[in-house]
Amino acid sequence: MKEKEEGKFVVKKITDFSEIVEGMVIKESDLCFQNEKSIIQAEYVKAGNKKEKYIIKPGIYSLAFIGQKVGLEELNLKQRRILTSYDNSKKIIDEADLFFSQKAVYDFLEKDMKRAIMLYSPPGFGKTSAITKLSQKLVKEDKGTVIISWPTCEIEARHVARFLSSRSEYDDSCTRLVFIIEDIGGGEIEDRGGQRGVDSALLDLLDGVSVTFPLSTFIIATTNYPGNLLDALGDRPGRFDEFIELDPPNFKQRKELVSFIAKRDLTGLEEDAVEKAENFSLAHLAEIVERSMLKSKTYTEVVNEMINHKAKFSKNFEKRKRGLGLNT
Repeated sequence: MKEKEEGKFVVKKITDFSEIVEGMVIKESDLCFQNEKSIIQAEYVKAGNKKEKYIIKPGIYSLAFIGQKVGLEELNLKQRRILTSYDNSKKIIDEADLFFSQKAVYDFLEKDMKRAIMLYSPPGFGKTSAITKLSQKLVKEDKGTVIISWPTCEIEARHVARFLSSRSEYDDSCTRLVFIIEDIGGGEIEDRGGQRGVDSALLDLLDGVSVTFPLSTFIIATTNYPGNLLDALGDRPGRFDEFIELDPPNFKQRKELVSFIAKRDLTGLEEDAVEKAENFSLAHLAEIVERSMLKSKTYTEVVNEMINHKAKFSKNFEKRKRGLGLNT
């Protein structure tokens, strides 16, 4: 006589009565019962079956290695306290709002509701703070929102694809996904061909070959080095549909930023120095104030030093690229 297979019931979903509204659909389960406050649903898992999947719930997370496998860690996003009109978040907020409001378009086209944008700029132009502001807005608007950030320098695409495709599933309370791919393109160009190769696992993920996103999915990738990206990423709608360049602060914004950091109004000469600081990032502007205070130098002296350094660094980098036989 064949022995009876052992197994267990695993809680799949708990729905509070306060969350139930007219017309709400509660998906079927292997076991369902209720107490005074909620409906509890469970599924039966046979012994020897595949390991239980990671259940992704609404929230803000970062992909990380937990032991030997990829999982999710809760991520606390902190908005930088910069009181300024310099704000690059509007561009991506407008894109996300438009996407999530246009389900009818994707239904008409009979396509999965997925769109991907690439943010690019030199370091320090507000990509992270813009994404933070968008994420906080979307989670506040819809408590079913899932935000997942993927640090590409720490986790390879094949591990991410495996986690999303076969090792996890979304809780029924999840309504939409924002998937953030951090720092595509890595550092400076090193390869003799002038561009870094693109991981085929990343292409498969973006193409939907290795991962099918069951939720409405808005993908945001960032890069500091758009010139490193091959045409496989740079000119392929469906992988990245829009490329959005984040602008440096203009003169008025630079004055406001430096004044805020210095905690005082600027003198006329200081404003003249800040006017010369074109294409300076937030970090550069903060350094003007800090170096001036530490070394008792004027803003004019500090800005000139930094401009000269930028020019010298750029010249040496171009010489190095030529020495390696790279495209310039």
